Amino acid sequence: MKHLIPLVTRDDVHAHCLAHCKTDAFRSSHREGGYIHDVVDQYARLPRFTCETTNDRLERAHFCTWWGLTMRRDDYAAPAVEDLYILHEIWHAAHMPFIPGIGFEAFHGKMERNELEASVASELLVYFKIDGLRESAFPHPIYADRFLNDPAMRLLWRENEVVATNTLLEARRNVMYSKPEGDMDLSERWIRKFTMQNRQWSIVWADRYPDIEDHMHRFQQMAHGGDRKGAADFHIDWIEAEAASDAVDHIPFRDQALLFATIYWANRAKYDAALNGAASKPARMTV
Repeated sequence: MKHLIPLVTRDDVHAHCLAHCKTDAFRSSHREGGYIHDVVDQYARLPRFTCETTNDRLERAHFCTWWGLTMRRDDYAAPAVEDLYILHEIWHAAHMPFIPGIGFEAFHGKMERNELEASVASELLVYFKIDGLRESAFPHPIYADRFLNDPAMRLLWRENEVVATNTLLEARRNVMYSKPEGDMDLSERWIRKFTMQNRQWSIVWADRYPDIEDHMHRFQQMAHGGDRKGAADFHIDWIEAEAASDAVDHIPFRDQALLFATIYWANRAKYDAALNGAASKPARMTV
């Protein structure tokens, strides 16, 4: 972790997010009070913090968003990919509850629900919400196309957006947990595999998650009580104390980063190989 930047006020958060939008579609949606503005406004209810990695292999999948940081990288495949990645991360943070004393199974369920909602927000809803984004984002087929090209879903979205959103959530949940694998395409199989990976992530954090939940709840209460600057300072002190225990890379919770990085990169290699194999076929479909 390096270059930690606090964004204390709501205006700080909005200004930072708008300045870092890479596409006209996201900038316009933010400036005009659209979907991106609404997500950022929810995100801005607490002080936020951005940073960069010092060891990308360990920090790429460390999910520091849970404990208050939004990690930025410089290796996105395209501007739209960067905007969608940041949308995914800030949705996580903007909608994350913190529950001191929560049991392990409830904690795992909380985190999986947050992942489900962030994925639907950044991989499905965003294309319904922002006109023209799909055409400018990717030249190849993506997971969202099955819904965007479905006349029944388009009708439902036009007439009842709330139920359409719930339908997309439950369709994604079905792929995560219930749909027979023999009926899945490549995108759906990898959604299922990443869901299994989420369980491994929770196990990695089994001994430390209570500390994070307790601290983040205290930070949240302090900020909502009116002392955003005090809450930001309290949080920075905590993060820096955790990072100081790593004399090599200054990574908070380095032990957990090491444990999960092995799992993540092994799965990532398999995923990349599967996509490369699919790329040679006429109908390439990615998540």
